[in-house]
Amino acid sequence: MKLINFLDFKPFKDIMEKMKINKDEKIDIERIKIIEKVRIWKQLSSLSGLDIDINETVASENGFIKYNEFDKLVAYIRDQKYFGEKFSLRKFHIAYNCKTLSDYRKSRDASKYKIVQNKSPEFTINILSEDAKTVIEANVIKKLEVCTNCLKALNYKNFLNVSKSEQDKIKNEFSFEEFLGTEFDKNEELIKSYNLDDIENDRLRLYPKNWEEISYNYRKSKNWICEECRKDCSKNKEELETHHIDHNPSNCSFSNLKALCKTCHAKIHPHMQ
Repeated sequence: MKLINFLDFKPFKDIMEKMKINKDEKIDIERIKIIEKVRIWKQLSSLSGLDIDINETVASENGFIKYNEFDKLVAYIRDQKYFGEKFSLRKFHIAYNCKTLSDYRKSRDASKYKIVQNKSPEFTINILSEDAKTVIEANVIKKLEVCTNCLKALNYKNFLNVSKSEQDKIKNEFSFEEFLGTEFDKNEELIKSYNLDDIENDRLRLYPKNWEEISYNYRKSKNWICEECRKDCSKNKEELETHHIDHNPSNCSFSNLKALCKTCHAKIHPHMQ
């Protein structure tokens, strides 16, 4: 089979041009992979998590939720609604084959999830009215419970074979540190081993020449309102910034952009604080 010469492959050449890389310059494919991995991890490990269609995740060898190279991820819904006059918090998920997640994959709500990996039992959520048109509370920190269907799917701590009282104890005493084991620390150490300053310089090279115009038009299309906390920045437009959802600055399609106030943007990129 004839192998592709990537230097003659148009999509790859387009990327090189956007990054202002000369065709004679040595291309470090591994470094490009590292840059992408760091971008994903920064969002996964932030308080806000990574917006994702749950169909983009896969099952790891042990049945956990996996995305890219990151295993043991936690999925939850950020925007949570009242039903009538009642409000109850939705649970977080740790098993790929959880019945709840399987149902969501088949529905229109598959893109409502965020995935995270950190040791905190608390999550950043928005509380919405029943019709989802009114934000009652934005960016509130709440402790969520683990999904029972996930514990069943994984048979976590022999969940299927113990008494009801023991099952309740497993749910109530669920520990992220115990669940993650060394997974989070391993990822943190790996990311720290990379030269983050150089990666940020690579990121800047990817912006298109008309980025300012693209950013302005996108924020204007959102009426200068933060898509995370709903803050109105119309009287101080510089307070609103444009974020790339996939952390790839060359991907400037509106579906990949998000208008965020400086506070919300800094939660995704801690180095901006």
